[in-house]
Amino acid sequence: MTKLVGGLTAVAFLTALLPGLVGAEVHTPYLGGILDIPPRALPWSASHPEPENALTIACWIIHITSLVEFLVAMGFCWRYADITGNPKWKGLTWGLLPLHSSGITACTYHLFYNSIPVLVPLQAMLTCIGNTTAMFAAYRIAKSNGWSTPWGNIPYLDDVGMNDDGNSDKLRRESQSLVGFEDLGDALAADNDYTFIVKLFAGCAFASYIIKYGEVWFDFPFEAELYVALAFIFLPSILNAFKWYKRSQDPTFEGWF
Repeated sequence: MTKLVGGLTAVAFLTALLPGLVGAEVHTPYLGGILDIPPRALPWSASHPEPENALTIACWIIHITSLVEFLVAMGFCWRYADITGNPKWKGLTWGLLPLHSSGITACTYHLFYNSIPVLVPLQAMLTCIGNTTAMFAAYRIAKSNGWSTPWGNIPYLDDVGMNDDGNSDKLRRESQSLVGFEDLGDALAADNDYTFIVKLFAGCAFASYIIKYGEVWFDFPFEAELYVALAFIFLPSILNAFKWYKRSQDPTFEGWF
């Protein structure tokens, strides 16, 4: 795993450095659009031509992977509550929700070809809120494991949610019901690190091709309707939050995604 992470980090560094070395401009395709289908090779004529600021397949893969990884991390935190018998880990799942919504906002911004500027500060706000809630959740985990700050207790923070019921039987029953993107790690547990990465990449690449070459058949990405964009952001965010709420109340609930 260490070698794989090191190799992927090196590749990411090089792909980020390359555009600067070759003099990339504002709308220069990332890595030359290496994974894109050449326009002349497309066997169809879509309803709308792609604008010059359309994301490449490589960029869409990066964005979609970020959404999937947050769901997987939420599932791992929820499951780890069972493994450790510490329900504070489930708080980290909740703490990551705004960050996942921030990722959805970024994808929505690009889905509408960057034509709704207000989504940029909205994403920044969700990122700030998510960093704060994730920090608080991590603080609760540390406190539950016996850690204390050098300056003593923090007023209010030490009084919020520090007496959760850690019933391990309930946690174990809930963990058995997890089915969805957040359980991708368990679903691919039999794979080694390399086949896991390949399958994850293939799934995100498939979704990227569907989005990039599918949205040009619709009118809404070109109409810049704010309310439509907000629906793309908050409907899946609300469903995601409600899914975790239902799982905390009903261990047999399997969710929708």
